[in-house]
Amino acid sequence: MSSVVIRAVQRTASIGTLVVAGSISFAAMSSVVSAQDAPKSQPLATAPVPRTALPLKLAPRPTKSAITADDLMTRLYIFADDSLMGRDAGTEGSFKATELLAREAKRLGLQPAGDSGTFFQTLPLKSKKVDPMSSFIAGGASLELGKEWGFKSGSTMTFNDTPVVFGGVMGEAGLLPADQVAGKLVVLTVPLSQAAVQQAVEGDIDVPAGAAGILLVVPQQAAGVFGYVLRPGVYVDDPAFGGPRLFVGAGAMSKLFTQPASELKAGTVGTSVNVKAILDVVPSPFAARNVVAILPGSDPKLKNQYVAVGAHSDHVGMSRRAVDHDSVLIFNRIVRPGGAENDDKMGNAEQFAQINAELAEMRKSSPTRRDSIFNGADDDGSGSVAVQEIAELLSTMKVKPKRSTLFVWHVGEEKGLWGSKFFTEHSTVSRDSIVAQLNIDMLGRGSATDLTGTSKEGQELRGGPDYLQLIGSRRLSTELGDLVESVNKTKKHNLVFDYGMDANDHPMNIYCRSDHYEYAKWGVPVTFFTTGGHSAYHQLTDEPQYIDYPHMQRVTKLIADVAIELGNRTGRPVVNQPKLDPRGVCKQ
Repeated sequence: MSSVVIRAVQRTASIGTLVVAGSISFAAMSSVVSAQDAPKSQPLATAPVPRTALPLKLAPRPTKSAITADDLMTRLYIFADDSLMGRDAGTEGSFKATELLAREAKRLGLQPAGDSGTFFQTLPLKSKKVDPMSSFIAGGASLELGKEWGFKSGSTMTFNDTPVVFGGVMGEAGLLPADQVAGKLVVLTVPLSQAAVQQAVEGDIDVPAGAAGILLVVPQQAAGVFGYVLRPGVYVDDPAFGGPRLFVGAGAMSKLFTQPASELKAGTVGTSVNVKAILDVVPSPFAARNVVAILPGSDPKLKNQYVAVGAHSDHVGMSRRAVDHDSVLIFNRIVRPGGAENDDKMGNAEQFAQINAELAEMRKSSPTRRDSIFNGADDDGSGSVAVQEIAELLSTMKVKPKRSTLFVWHVGEEKGLWGSKFFTEHSTVSRDSIVAQLNIDMLGRGSATDLTGTSKEGQELRGGPDYLQLIGSRRLSTELGDLVESVNKTKKHNLVFDYGMDANDHPMNIYCRSDHYEYAKWGVPVTFFTTGGHSAYHQLTDEPQYIDYPHMQRVTKLIADVAIELGNRTGRPVVNQPKLDPRGVCKQ
């Protein structure tokens, strides 16, 4: 599951925060925390470090047609192995992962549904590096790159003595007429919300005809957006991923306009700016690829409709230096039970005493293990292999479902839903022919000791032996939500559904943070299946040895039965709830 952009930009890199902490001796850190007077009210975890009888490595075994815990385990130990280097989109590890997925799709007899008769839909990926000589001068003052301004573009942008004009609040203001914006940079202020910041960075923003470009003013609390957009790396060179744009901090408004920001009206013309946003762009050394496959339906008419089943194949890659795996494991369980969701928690003296005691006890039976690879076993290795198991089950049925089944392993979900966005913008089947999308992301945990999320009011949600979170199942089609409930009951899966994370206005905004949203925004009914968060979310400790395979088997069987029911029923799920604006801001 992808991180929330506003969290990432506030703390630059949630992963990096923990890696740095994990590289320091915890004994040394306790005095630092004490000196900082960390709050004593933080709960003290008393449950022991989770032990597992599962090995660090596992030899692969042949899989069966049925969905089994052994098959899921075999597949996941392969897919979340160190050899795939964390599967970061646009890297060798992700490329290898998609090779594995395509090879298995072919073995199962699925039909390729990617580009040019292949299983791959390749995203137009480019590699970028910002030149530090880039400059922004406004009102005679120079802004500091990375602290006061930044930019997002597919090429170098230059503006010479270009006037600015205030356009209002992003997402709320109407477009100014062409004569008011001709040759000018349109300044829009970005509201302080996760959805708005994510839209500013990654979404579509209407540019008035004739304008020179867009200049977005981000609130101080999200000033880390500059480092986020300027970091070297890869991006998707496609119009659907948002056009070029400049970013400045709220403090720059006084340099852009003579009036106070509170007095500005749409159409107010400000000073002129000189900008050199210099970008070095080269083709990405490794492709980013969706893997797309079809199991044809058995009914001559209904086979032209599709039940989409998907997961994301990527994760977050590697850290630059290795840290002690067990220290991170214990630290997160005690201090950050939500993993990267709790990256603002630094711990207190009492917690560090417990950490050091547990680590000392662990060292009596196991040596230090250095680790630098974010294997992503649960996120979303679990979903990727669950889709494989569903594909194997359906492909070996004597009578296939009447509708065709569309399997898509999306790439780049962790980068901002890249693969699902690209697929739905450039679908290799008619988008309107997709009757529903079942998204599987993080399916391997959900125990009573896992912090699976929080309620809208901030109360902790915990898993259990029958636990499963559902998100979005009734947001477009109440019929789809009822169908999932019915299958769970009639097929005797007996899972207990938690809808707590699906509440309207939930601050974690999970509905907008995984691949199902890119289908839902086009009117496709969706259900997001997940066992929720935990202390290994986006951490080095998300490894196959900590996955609950019997529980994962139960949930995978449920999803398979939902897919079969959708494939065989007479009508497609009726959309009876308000549709989304596919170019708008996603807000749960």
